[in-house]
Amino acid sequence: MNDKERLLLEYVCDGDIKKSQAQARIILESLTTERDKRFKEYSLKKLNTKQAEFLELPYNMRGLLTAEDSSLFPINRFILREDEERITKSLLDAYEVSNELADLNIRYVPSLLLHGASGTGKTALARYIAYKADLPFVYVKFSNLVTSALGSTQGNIAKIFEYARSAPCVLCFDEIDAVGMKRGARDDVAEMGRVTIAIMQELDTLKNGVIIIGTTNRFESLDDALIRRFQLKHQVRELSLDDVYTLTVKFFESVGIDKSEIKCWVQAAFKGGESAATVITKCTDKLVSMLIERKKKNA
Repeated sequence: MNDKERLLLEYVCDGDIKKSQAQARIILESLTTERDKRFKEYSLKKLNTKQAEFLELPYNMRGLLTAEDSSLFPINRFILREDEERITKSLLDAYEVSNELADLNIRYVPSLLLHGASGTGKTALARYIAYKADLPFVYVKFSNLVTSALGSTQGNIAKIFEYARSAPCVLCFDEIDAVGMKRGARDDVAEMGRVTIAIMQELDTLKNGVIIIGTTNRFESLDDALIRRFQLKHQVRELSLDDVYTLTVKFFESVGIDKSEIKCWVQAAFKGGESAATVITKCTDKLVSMLIERKKKNA
C-alpha cells in the first residue's frame, strides 16, 4: 500500500467525503496502464458529474430551508473570475478570524451581499463559497417563509436563525429583496417592514460559526439599514466572451468531449455578455443534440 492509498483510507475512516473524493481523484489520475483506462475514465466521470445532495433537516425546518452537501459542488463546471476570487478570499479570511474571535467571546459573523442581473451566477458563487468553507449550503424558501397570519413570518425568521445558531453553515437569503425592501417607500407594506426589522435584529444577535450571504438583482430597492448589515458587497458581472469560452470548455470536458469538437459551435452560439445560466442551458441543449446524433450513427 502506498502513501496515496493510506491517505484515502484515513479520510474514509474519518468520514470526510470531500477529502476522500479529492484523494480518489488524485489516485485515479495517476493510473497510466491500459488495463485501468476504462475504469479510470468511468470513475472520473462519476466524480465529475456528482450533484449536490440534500441534507436532512429538523422536521419543523423542512418547509423553510433547504440544505445541500456542499462537498459535492460541481467545481469542474464552474469558473471563478479574479474579482470573485478576491471577494471569496476576503469572506473566508473573515470566517477564519470569526472562529478565533469566538474563543475570545467576541461576536463576529462574516457576511456578503451579492448583487447583479438575473442569471449571472450569484447563487452559484454562494454555493462555491460554501464548498470552499467546507460548510453545508442552506438557503431560505421565501415562498413558505412569508405567511398571511400576522406575526407568523417573524416567527419563521426566528426559527431559521435558531437553526443557524445550532448548525454551522452558509445561510443564503437568495433574492433577499423578497423580504428586505426599503421601508417607507410608496408601496411599502407595514407587515413586510416588520419582517425586514426582524431579519436585521436576528443578524445583530447571530453567533460566530455561520456565514451569511444575500443575493439580489434589485440592489437599489433594498433597505439601506439591511444593506449595512452585510460587511462585504459584490456585484456579479455577466460573462465576457472569454469567460463564456472557458465555462463552455469546462462543461464539455467534464463529460468527456474535447474542446475541438465544439469550438465552431461556441463561436456561433455566443457573442459575450450572456449570463452563466444561459451558457449552461445552451451547453446542455447542445450536449443533448450531440448524444442524439451519436445514437443515430451507432444505430
